[in-house]
Amino acid sequence: MHKITSKRQVTIPQSVCHALSLTPGDYVEIFERDGIAHIVKMSSENLSGKFQALLTNNKFPGKDEIKESLKQRAANKFHENDCNRH
Repeated sequence: MHKITSKRQVTIPQSVCHALSLTPGDYVEIFERDGIAHIVKMSSENLSGKFQALLTNNKFPGKDEIKESLKQRAANKFHENDCNRH
């Protein structure tokens, strides 16, 4: 059993990391469906669509823009999930 921290963080078990070939620095998508949390390893093909809105003059965004976009996306998902619980 794993405990979620006050920052909504949890350690992914080593067996799951091995099964999904997850390594530090990888991106994952986490979503809920039918009461079950799913973790999906994102490939570069998956990620390209996520950042389409950030493209300017067909130039891929920089590292800081990507980090900020991911933080905002995660914050929006948490906010949506919190609002849907009431």
